[in-house]
Amino acid sequence: MAYTLCLWDPARHAPMPVDADDALATMERLSGQSDSWNPRLVDAGTALMGQGDGRVAADGASAIAYWGSDLRQATIDCATAVYRLTLPGEDDDCIAQIGAVVTVAGTCGLVVVDDENGMCFLPDGQVFPEDMRELWAAQLADALAGPVDPATVPPDNRTFAQTLFSELFDAIGRGNRRIS
Repeated sequence: MAYTLCLWDPARHAPMPVDADDALATMERLSGQSDSWNPRLVDAGTALMGQGDGRVAADGASAIAYWGSDLRQATIDCATAVYRLTLPGEDDDCIAQIGAVVTVAGTCGLVVVDDENGMCFLPDGQVFPEDMRELWAAQLADALAGPVDPATVPPDNRTFAQTLFSELFDAIGRGNRRIS
């Protein structure tokens, strides 16, 4: 299943959203509106293609595989006020990609709306709704940290039997606790 982000240029399509509901309403209003070539959007597409997954080939093949399409060409061809960037993969798999889009879009002055999660990212770094900011930061940090290194996990010094019986007693004991 693909994941879609919506980007637009608030300098061309004012005003700047003031909250998450306003951002979603603005995105819906602008989605059907025709627009011409947008240099800020093309700059964002070009910058994202340069990032890829760190192994971008000279011909851009790795970046196209990472992003699911040639973002340079897609942003050039965009004929609406809202550019819909479709990322390949599932929600949890594309957190790092979303982070890259949010960062690049911010430097290019673009608004990013993740309507699947109801989040909006403004160019100045604001996140709507505000209570999602910490959750977003934690998810992004986890995604960028990569997999856990087994060498850093403390060893479990229990024997197999101790581990088995401990888990068995935990399973049996759930829901059987008396309230005194």
